[in-house]
Amino acid sequence: MGRPAGSKNKPKLSVVGGVAGPGHNRSQEQLTDDQLQGLTRQHAQKRKSLVDAEKKAKAARMNFDKVIKSDLGATGLANIKLLEELETPEGEARIKADMERQAMVARWAGLAIGTQGSLFDADRRPIEDRAFDDGKRDGMSGKTLQPPHAPDTVAYGRYVEGWHAGQAINATGIKQKPPEAELLRKEGAEVSGKPDEFDEAAGGAAAE
Repeated sequence: MGRPAGSKNKPKLSVVGGVAGPGHNRSQEQLTDDQLQGLTRQHAQKRKSLVDAEKKAKAARMNFDKVIKSDLGATGLANIKLLEELETPEGEARIKADMERQAMVARWAGLAIGTQGSLFDADRRPIEDRAFDDGKRDGMSGKTLQPPHAPDTVAYGRYVEGWHAGQAINATGIKQKPPEAELLRKEGAEVSGKPDEFDEAAGGAAAE
């Protein structure tokens, strides 16, 4: 018998064959012992592949950090992280506050750093000068040429000039050193069970 016209009661759905697959929302108590074991093994394999990918990615990142240190010096990585943080309003506000706090304490210690109440005043340069610098930074960063100014303004043209200047800097032949040899697990570490650099690269993921 079909549902009465206008009925709001939805028909009950049943799984074809009476057995729900891993994607169905069934509680653990509804699974047979074999189904529970099978699903556990499926999840174990999936998690293993994710952990292996995580370890490989972190090892590659650690190797590239060594390249950064070689190319940019001891503070190169810290400078990159600082640039990344300054890309967000929250990070910019935190860094500004931290720098002003340090300037205040330095002044208390007698360092001659000026007497202004704030290190960060409003940028009073002409807008076309600021546009050029913005374009230059975006060009060096490899961003798409998208001036944030109206096409019929001087700032638009200066941004474009700056963007091309940044691109030109990148095209002058700055060569990156080849990455160092891949970070490999030390022989015998798997047997001893002691964590090595490879496990540390994964943040101890292998031990989880």
